[in-house]
Amino acid sequence: MSELAPVPVQAAGARPSSAPSNSESMKQRIISHMNKDHQVSLKDYLLYYKGIVPTRNVEMRDVTLEYVAIGYEIIHNKGIDQLEAKIEFNPPMKSLAEARDVLVGMAMQASEGLGYATITPLNKFMPPTWRSIPIIMLVLVSTYYVYWNPAAIDDKEFVLRKYKVYDIEIVPKLIKTAYWSAIVYHAIEALILYIWTGMYRVPTLKRIAWCVCAFLEGFPAIGRFRTLMDEKDKASENTKRTVEKEE
Repeated sequence: MSELAPVPVQAAGARPSSAPSNSESMKQRIISHMNKDHQVSLKDYLLYYKGIVPTRNVEMRDVTLEYVAIGYEIIHNKGIDQLEAKIEFNPPMKSLAEARDVLVGMAMQASEGLGYATITPLNKFMPPTWRSIPIIMLVLVSTYYVYWNPAAIDDKEFVLRKYKVYDIEIVPKLIKTAYWSAIVYHAIEALILYIWTGMYRVPTLKRIAWCVCAFLEGFPAIGRFRTLMDEKDKASENTKRTVEKEE
């Protein structure tokens, strides 16, 4: 399953086939692949189809023509419960060769139902470019003067010598107003990226990195992430179109 690879859940009303099931080796390949590469989808299955929030050790244990069995653990104050949930296919598959398509269709339905924009994590971080350096430096220098060396902007004689202005009283106010306006604006942009990175399942450390960049540089970080979002959305749209075509 690449972007969990396209495929549809079978149309309602299709009848199960009497054809024999596929080999055990095919079943094991499916199970191994899902456990290795698609933990996110397994957790989505449990939450969306069964309302279960597992604590740890989520794994596909079995897949048949009628259902997929997912094992998981729940940790509580009395110990650890090792449980298993079965999610039935409706309608049943005709053979295990259809498993990839059916599982992808289920993953798409679950992720959309849970409010995510993708079925696989956007696992990429793009660092700031040289164009962002002036913005970052301005934020850092402004923070230094406002917090650690406020005398530099409150001292009237310093301001007069440094900035060559005559309306000395207004300079500190302008500097502080501009600083706090920028901080509020960048904080909003960091919040926007916090929401977007959650929707696109960005891993925690990279999510933090994106938000820090948005706070320091503002819009450039938003623009870089939008580029990645557009790429991910395009791949998801291609998958959806393929699913609809197959249906």
